[in-house]
Amino acid sequence: MMSWYLVYCKPKQEARACENIMQQGIEAFYPTFTRRKTSAAKQIIQPLFPRYLFVYIDPYSVHFSAIKYTRGVSDFVRFGERLQIVPEEIMSQLRIGQPVEEQCDFKSGDQVTLSSGCYKNIDAIYQQADGDTRSVLLIKLLNQYVEIVAQNDDIQKLS
Repeated sequence: MMSWYLVYCKPKQEARACENIMQQGIEAFYPTFTRRKTSAAKQIIQPLFPRYLFVYIDPYSVHFSAIKYTRGVSDFVRFGERLQIVPEEIMSQLRIGQPVEEQCDFKSGDQVTLSSGCYKNIDAIYQQADGDTRSVLLIKLLNQYVEIVAQNDDIQKLS
């Protein structure tokens, strides 16, 4: 019986593995999303699940080593000796899903921290978006609040 199986890929080889598997006549799928690159105004496509892809095969008619030894593939995902089967409902949702675009989900007044740059590990208060990739924050500096602009990728919400 045909089922979806989870395959673990070599680092940054999802696209290569998917293409090579499909060239063997096997249905393969790896969901992606579009992310805005912070250093430029361009968008890049990234895998939704880095290093994983899905293959649709009948385990009794396809030789697993043909997939396992495909360029870009590390191995099948297993639990003990059993290969991981992905339920059809989950695959249907992934396949019909629209491309996911990264969103800034901060609200004015949120407590945040900066994860890199000269303000690394500094707590701040989120104020507003400044374009698509940056945000305006307030940090306390010498007992005064100072407004700074930071890249969205460098901002993390405090719990």
